[in-house]
Amino acid sequence: MRDASTVLLALILLNLLLEFVFGKWQEHRGQPASLAFRGLQALVQGAAVVAVLFAFDRHGLPALSAGLGFALIRALIGWLMTKVRSAFAFVLQFGLQVGALTVIWLSAEGYWNWAWELCKTLFTGHNLLVLLAYVLVLRPASALTGAVLTPFMAAVEASSKDSLKKAGTWIGFLERVLILTFVLLEQWSAIGFLLTAKSILRFNDIKGADQRPLSEYVLLGTLVSFTVSIAIGLAVLKLSGK
Repeated sequence: MRDASTVLLALILLNLLLEFVFGKWQEHRGQPASLAFRGLQALVQGAAVVAVLFAFDRHGLPALSAGLGFALIRALIGWLMTKVRSAFAFVLQFGLQVGALTVIWLSAEGYWNWAWELCKTLFTGHNLLVLLAYVLVLRPASALTGAVLTPFMAAVEASSKDSLKKAGTWIGFLERVLILTFVLLEQWSAIGFLLTAKSILRFNDIKGADQRPLSEYVLLGTLVSFTVSIAIGLAVLKLSGK
């Protein structure tokens, strides 16, 4: 199993290195990637898959088929990415490529039964409860926090300068995910450190007599966010019997 996992890691590592090389090449050219460029990249990365499988004694038609299959998938992913207009397109692209490499690895090693058994062991009540908790601290918790803060928004907008678009939303997402993680790991001191760090940073941003509404708004939002996240985390621990 150790040797097989090394094959998967080698496939992913070489794929990332080639993505970096071709990305730098495209950046140096200073123009959008042409169809020929994307085709060349797909073929090279497919050849890399064949090379890795050959290096680990996976010879013959299966290795060549895996390389050709990944080349076609990589070309399709490249085409799909031209249709995606998002700053997170690279994350989606990387996820799709890792998924394709994992499928190739499972097929080459004959581990589909093992993967199926592993998936079945992951579908436990505790794991689903933890997943539900993370979903709750994202959009539902964000909506709840927004509803609490809405009545105070007018006063804050009248006393503060413009901020980064959706910055508060993403700060809230990350904040609640971190807090829930700390609660599930029972790392209460880490929650205190996070609260202290945020308070210091916010103080530097909002100090001044004319910024009192903003400071109260930030404090209220922080307390609501922390309260919701800790409550969900404690509920998970309680339901899990911890």
